[in-house]
Amino acid sequence: MAQFVTALSSLLLQLVAARELGATGFAAFTFLSTTLVLITTLHTSWVGDSLTVLDRFESPVRAAIAASLVTSLALGAGASVILAIVLRAAAGPGALLFGGLVLLWLLEDTVRRLLSARLEFGRLATNTVVDFVVAFAMLSGFWLAHALSLETMLVAMCAGSLAGVVHAVIGLPRDELRWPRLREADLRRIVPFATWRVAQAALRPLTLMVTRVAIVAMVSSAALAANEGARLLLSPALTLVYGVGAFLLPRMVRQRQAGLPLRPRLALTASIALTAVTAVTGTIATLLTKPLEPFVTGGNFPLDPITVAAWAAYSVSIAATLPVSMLATAYRHSRLVFAVRLGESVIGVGLLLALLGARPDLVKLAPFCIGIGGVVTSVILVMRLRVLRDQGAALPTERMSRVAQADS
Repeated sequence: MAQFVTALSSLLLQLVAARELGATGFAAFTFLSTTLVLITTLHTSWVGDSLTVLDRFESPVRAAIAASLVTSLALGAGASVILAIVLRAAAGPGALLFGGLVLLWLLEDTVRRLLSARLEFGRLATNTVVDFVVAFAMLSGFWLAHALSLETMLVAMCAGSLAGVVHAVIGLPRDELRWPRLREADLRRIVPFATWRVAQAALRPLTLMVTRVAIVAMVSSAALAANEGARLLLSPALTLVYGVGAFLLPRMVRQRQAGLPLRPRLALTASIALTAVTAVTGTIATLLTKPLEPFVTGGNFPLDPITVAAWAAYSVSIAATLPVSMLATAYRHSRLVFAVRLGESVIGVGLLLALLGARPDLVKLAPFCIGIGGVVTSVILVMRLRVLRDQGAALPTERMSRVAQADS
């Protein structure tokens, strides 16, 4: 539910940008969104996954996570301002406003990960609804006042994130909000896990960032707008995939903590099911491209069914890999996932640059290039996890954390 509301909010924001800001404005909003996703991915992979997978109530670990949180907030806000200016997506007050949004967004992501780690998915869903209602109430006010712009969209998003932070903090117990003594931080307790998790998780958003920059640099902003407009039709499929991933990780962590062995077959079964559903959704979206075009773009730019089909292939590749990679992450084999995904990303970006260099008119195939190999990497991960299972590489039974004991 929480993942659905978050994805719905993102989809509606992108539809508003596509319809109200025109091709150039939509391209700028896309760059800001890509930057936001990339920075959030880095943050949640280091901070969020550490507090989910590791024992956040152990003093040295808790202090290390807190120190990482402070550092991530400062670096994330600063980097977002610089990237907004460098990518020419925003300047001056707009860039500073985007930096504030990133700061609030990372705080909200952190408290949401706490709710997820506690398996409080009902409160997590309520939190996303609060963010959604506040953001779109402000957005509606700007629209009625004929003051809708890129900057006012950022203001509305800031308001929604702030409301989400306040809502989560009010509902969390004191043990979860207790601030540790930073001098007790032992970064060595989280660095081995978090470093590989960050490297692994950042590959896909970084690949998307490179893809979008390459399209603008080698083709045009209008081509990027058409490409991203086609992607919106696959949002339901990607929402389902990422929602399953958000649900699987804490569940698999609990299984590991209970001493249960690796179960690659279950992850592969989930991959096959998600792949089938995503393929059907992609086919329907491709067939309905032209009827849905006026609704998505407001006539600002055209959509191509081939581009939609390419995004469908990309979505299938993610569906094939995600459950298996979540299993590997839960059992702390992030280095394995990183190695497999790195190869996939290098091949995809290489194909994309070669395609745009030789035939920029085939930019519609860009999503297919970056998504190729996902099914193969899923099979490779399953085979490797089976080897690790047979070798007894799964972690031994662990003592459940206090929060897990409280929930049982």
